[in-house]
Amino acid sequence: MKKILTGVPDLEALVISDVVYVDKTSYVHQMVTNPDGFFFISRPRRFGKSLMCSTLDALFSGKRELFKDLYIASTDYDFKQYPVLRFDFSLLSTVSHDSFLKTFRNLIKRCAEGNGLAIKDDEPSSMIGDLISALENPVIIIDEFDSPIIGAVSDKDQELAEKIRKDFNAFYNVIKSCSGKIRFLFITGCTKLSGLSIFSAMNNLKDISLDPDYAAMFGYTEEELSTYFSEHIDKKLEDGKYGSREEFLSELGNYYDGYRFSPYNEERVYNPVSIGSYFASSVTQFRNFWMMTGGMSTLAVTLAKNSDLLSIVEERPELDVQDLSVFDILTLSADEMERPSVLSLLYYSGYLTIADFDGTSLYLDFPDEEVRRTFLSSLIRTYGRYDRNPTSIANSAYKAVNKGDVEGIVKALNELYKPLTSMDLRGNKEIMIQLLFKALFGLLSIAVYTELPGGMGRIDAVMITETNNYVFE
Repeated sequence: MKKILTGVPDLEALVISDVVYVDKTSYVHQMVTNPDGFFFISRPRRFGKSLMCSTLDALFSGKRELFKDLYIASTDYDFKQYPVLRFDFSLLSTVSHDSFLKTFRNLIKRCAEGNGLAIKDDEPSSMIGDLISALENPVIIIDEFDSPIIGAVSDKDQELAEKIRKDFNAFYNVIKSCSGKIRFLFITGCTKLSGLSIFSAMNNLKDISLDPDYAAMFGYTEEELSTYFSEHIDKKLEDGKYGSREEFLSELGNYYDGYRFSPYNEERVYNPVSIGSYFASSVTQFRNFWMMTGGMSTLAVTLAKNSDLLSIVEERPELDVQDLSVFDILTLSADEMERPSVLSLLYYSGYLTIADFDGTSLYLDFPDEEVRRTFLSSLIRTYGRYDRNPTSIANSAYKAVNKGDVEGIVKALNELYKPLTSMDLRGNKEIMIQLLFKALFGLLSIAVYTELPGGMGRIDAVMITETNNYVFE
């Protein structure tokens, strides 16, 4: 049985280690033989974007031996070698503008040295122009293109974010002007940011983020899971916890499957890091591996407003498909975020995904149980100022609910609300209380209904279980 490695974004390391590798080179072949040649795709963190960049790097570097057992080796692709300029913009510093420019220049210089060239320090835009001109049919691969701007916004440094945006615009304008000399361009990140010339000036850049032909390029389909993880599935079934393979796969899908990346393709995929982490562990119990780490994931919870978050917990929010086409990062610094911006932010960060599409509007929902639980825990930590694992409160509340122990429920709620101050509850106080209430019992998958109409007015909350019903005021 092949081992499973997670968090290794390097094709050569995976091939040499002889570990489970889900072959996505049919999509690679689709891109590299396409006459367009310039591609952009956005996906949430932990979906294998860096591994795809590594795969493209190896392919255009002519490393045919790494692909001998993969789909693309069965095609007529020639594996011709090209000079590769691969950039990881997550390595760029956002401590200050000077540090950003220094690390940006060093990144370009290292690419030049990797191709046997030496270029002088200058503006990054001039340096990339000199580098492209000195090479024959170079391939450009840019990973985490939005990371520095998101980092600056996360640090509430709007001035730095704007300076970085201008530097990037100059950089991409030069790439645009040299497009006739470039063999292939691939850019990836978590978002599609407006205000960058990558999208306005580069009219030859093909955005495949919502393209149905690339919907399953990242993540694992049901078929891929059954094919590549078959032995690992059998191993999980050995303890007899599940009555059948079908029952296990149904539960597995509920917990880790559900991402849909195109309105025009209903294919859903598993989070690859979560699946890899689960099968690499020795326990059968499903656990949360989807971490709220990185700029986008943190911003998604901390910047969204309470009223939007409550409605997201309660219903499938609606979003016009055009609102996902370009996301304005500058709205993250606004005092009030409009609802489409909140929903777009949560979609790009991976908290929400496409649940349905009616031809005009998208209907969003949590992709799976793992993300739903992570989101609810994040709400409690962020808005409840709760610095411990919310699971402990949730478990206490769950036991009390099942026993009909009203005092125990009140005790758990008091612990939940204790960190709040009067300043936390300014404005619409009830929304904050309801949000944390829904988040706590949502962790337990207990049905809670708020603001139900009654003969004497609206009831704050009603909780329904198999044994008891509870009314809260």
